[in-house]
Amino acid sequence: MIFYFTPYSLEKNLFEAFDKYMRLVPDENDWVCFLDGDTAFLRPDWGRVIHEYTERYPKTGLFTCLASRCHYQCQRVEGADMENDSILYHREIADRLATGEYKVTEVKRRVAGHLLLIKKSTWTRIRSAVQTLTRSKKVLGVDTKISNAVLASGFKIYVMNDIYLFHYLRMKEGINNKSHLL
Repeated sequence: MIFYFTPYSLEKNLFEAFDKYMRLVPDENDWVCFLDGDTAFLRPDWGRVIHEYTERYPKTGLFTCLASRCHYQCQRVEGADMENDSILYHREIADRLATGEYKVTEVKRRVAGHLLLIKKSTWTRIRSAVQTLTRSKKVLGVDTKISNAVLASGFKIYVMNDIYLFHYLRMKEGINNKSHLL
């Protein structure tokens, strides 16, 4: 089974929010898809596609996806205009990328957390390391600490090449604006 959560913490402790939701998941073989609150799937088949990735690559430590806006090149589509605010423009990209081939691209570095798809058993294995790594972090950086812990534990991180999200990522405010964290 795949559970979908959008973690949020009024205390701005994102690790605790992730962990709280993960504790709700009953089985170590279940998957959890964490999504940022400013994301949107653009195709109606997103759930089936994500399920297919977990079936085809069951030993994956962490899945992520491509996004309309992201700080990291490995999670962006080459040539896509990150400043384009047209949802139809980004839907066309999502349609083009949805090949049905379920290809992945391995990432050997930290990733952004607009979508983090992780098996509960993997979380259980990395949980204490992530908790330690995020002690000084509240919101920003938790996603990268999770991906670093996944890699340090010997798991692989894959980008699901058929999944493309619209990610608002402070489009109006500026990608580097952090006023929402104050």
